[in-house]
Amino acid sequence: MNDKLQFLSNVHLFRNIPQDNIRELLDAMEIKTFLKGENIIREGERGSSLFFLFKGKVSVTKKMTLFADSQELSRVDKALINLKDTDYAFFGEMALFAESEERSATVTAESECILGELQSEMLFRLMKDSSEFGALFYRNLSKVLADRLRNANRDILKLTTALTLALEE
Repeated sequence: MNDKLQFLSNVHLFRNIPQDNIRELLDAMEIKTFLKGENIIREGERGSSLFFLFKGKVSVTKKMTLFADSQELSRVDKALINLKDTDYAFFGEMALFAESEERSATVTAESECILGELQSEMLFRLMKDSSEFGALFYRNLSKVLADRLRNANRDILKLTTALTLALEE
């Protein structure tokens, strides 16, 4: 339990958050094990929980539609990112913004994984009980999402530039 508490203390979402609050969250988590190849989250499914990767490695993929020929569409999975426990990784945070939010990507175990699953209602209950925790948590979440948006914008610019150069040839 102490190793999981230490892990969560290093997760960006919990920066500057009191240990007592982190301990409450850990107590509310369901610890789950996934075998290599198992899907943890499936794109398009409804979900209302956030996951913390205590042990292992996962891949995050998204369905892409490709044109096989002029008449047929083909759907393939495109790897977006690989996450590992040493990244103090978490995923599923978009489920915190709407009740039973549709998952935006598929997350698959690339090795045996141990995860903590935190239901959004438990997180919101703690926020209601401690406004200080809520303010710190949302500030941290905003920073994480802003960083991810900045990286996505950078990737879009690279792709747009590459496409423009390819079309000019």
